[in-house]
Amino acid sequence: MSLAMLYKERKFWPLFWTMFLGAANDNVFKQALVLIITYKSVSLFGHSAEELVAFAGGAFILPYVIFSATSGQISDHYDKAKVIKVTKFTELAFMIIGAIGFITESYALLMLTLFLMGAQSSFFSPVKFSSLRAIFKDEELTTGTALIGGGTFVAILIGTIIGGIAAGAPDSTYVAAISILVFAVFGIFTARFQNKINEINDDVKIDYTFVKPTFRLILDSMKDKNSFRAIMGISWFWFLGSFVLSVMPAIIKNVFFGSEMVASIFMATFTIGMGLGSWICSKLSGKRIEVGMVPLAGLGMSLAVFDLYYISTQWPMSVTGALMPPAEFFTQPLAIRAIIDLLLITIFGGNFYISQLTFMQHSAPMHRLARTIAGNNIWNAIFMVLASVLLMLLYRLEVTPLDCLLILGGLNLIYAAITYYFFHEEMWRFFFHMLTNVLYDIEVEGEENIPKDGKVVIAANHTSFVDWGVVMSLSPRPIRWVIDHRYYFIPGLKQFFMQGHLIPIATRKENPELLDKAYSKLDKTLQEERCVGFFPEGWITRDGKPRRYQPGIKKVVEQTNATVVPIVIKGLWGSFYSFSGKGVFKGIRWNLLKRRKVRVIVLSPIGPDEFCYKDLEDKMVSEYVKPLSS
Repeated sequence: MSLAMLYKERKFWPLFWTMFLGAANDNVFKQALVLIITYKSVSLFGHSAEELVAFAGGAFILPYVIFSATSGQISDHYDKAKVIKVTKFTELAFMIIGAIGFITESYALLMLTLFLMGAQSSFFSPVKFSSLRAIFKDEELTTGTALIGGGTFVAILIGTIIGGIAAGAPDSTYVAAISILVFAVFGIFTARFQNKINEINDDVKIDYTFVKPTFRLILDSMKDKNSFRAIMGISWFWFLGSFVLSVMPAIIKNVFFGSEMVASIFMATFTIGMGLGSWICSKLSGKRIEVGMVPLAGLGMSLAVFDLYYISTQWPMSVTGALMPPAEFFTQPLAIRAIIDLLLITIFGGNFYISQLTFMQHSAPMHRLARTIAGNNIWNAIFMVLASVLLMLLYRLEVTPLDCLLILGGLNLIYAAITYYFFHEEMWRFFFHMLTNVLYDIEVEGEENIPKDGKVVIAANHTSFVDWGVVMSLSPRPIRWVIDHRYYFIPGLKQFFMQGHLIPIATRKENPELLDKAYSKLDKTLQEERCVGFFPEGWITRDGKPRRYQPGIKKVVEQTNATVVPIVIKGLWGSFYSFSGKGVFKGIRWNLLKRRKVRVIVLSPIGPDEFCYKDLEDKMVSEYVKPLSS
């Protein structure tokens, strides 16, 4: 993640800092209001403090449902820089109303302000993310998204801290009022530096009826399955996040017996974790649009939620019922573990969120990107409103906030399984990317030669049992490998291989029916414009020398008109996973734990009209026999 973008990229830094100040301001307001309601036990219209906190989340989110469709049209129609500037002046007007609400302690007016703030944010959000595709190249998109996502959570952290300080101050309402006005003014200042981002698109018509375009946009968002899966994942993240943020103040007060400052520390931990998670996502993704980490991140979130619940059940009862300041709280035996659990929830959450947000931006057509993001915002809002409604129902059923946390962990575990169903190929590709880079020092040449779409056949030499993992680690897309049927049907491994959509194959002499099925499946897979992997030698070398290439790849290319990408792997002969020395998986090599240097050369793609499998053999063997250091 290049922090230099925050001050060097002229189109980006005003957008970033304007977003940063707006997100901080929202959270100064929300955190101060939630803590004042919680610790002053405020009631309004017959609702308890816990119910008001849940209602506050819904009041902020509901405008996203109402206004997002029209805001997406506005962002796709007008220059986004102009939209940014108008929304910031609107923010100042709404903050003036909020300041009056704080000073007069009018909680009804403050709830109205929350709704207005949500409306302003619903018009800013499509501009924020749809601008990134205009500013960054595809290989920079994850970094840009992570900067915006991570910056948002750092802003939330700062806003949360200031909101917590304001709520704990003697003149809390006045401190909160002044803070939100200052942030709004600075936001207008940074927005003035935003350069023009795009031309006006007169083809996009704006519908100010709100209701009609909302329903149309919801239906349109379901048409592209890739972006819709990402939208559902992002929406689930916000469901989970709003649920956690709503129950944690009550758990901190009534279970952990923590003061307002302890609550602020927990909320700060939440946002620190999201920022770290965004940064880690950027680093793990590299130049890829990476959704393979999503199922693993979902599982990690649930495990951390379960442990936080367990800690809460083991927390000692307070004899006096007095709330503990931070210094006393952190002397408790399980306090650090509780903080670590919340940190892990949010680090995994950052991976879960940023990877799918980037995938959604990349999948959507550029000319309607803002409307896709607006559609995402509507779904996010629906899920967050559902979280608020579910919490209020659970409270009415006298379910404790602690039990709500356990329910959430179970629901998220189910959703992690759903994401595995959708992204299991990408997950295994990501897993082997991580594993092989831990085991080996891999140097790649010609990585750009692997097409990111279309019908592609990967042809790799075969010197060890981990060749396919090495190739998967550098591929920008999942690969469906052709595998010898004798390995595919080993008891206990077949189910694993099925998850990766491996294709078992046999010679015609061994099993003609299986061979025909393999060719049929290869044809179908490539017609779907996926990527398949071949080892043209047919078997792993037993002596380190290339074997004669088999003609099966020729038939596949002739049937499908696929592009062939030759990949030469050097350095794995002599490893624990090759037949050198004592043989594969035999004996402990002196260098087993040392990271072997592996060089991978991706040769230029060969079109179907130019393909000859004998020429392929000559090219790959010629490259393989060159010394590793060359």
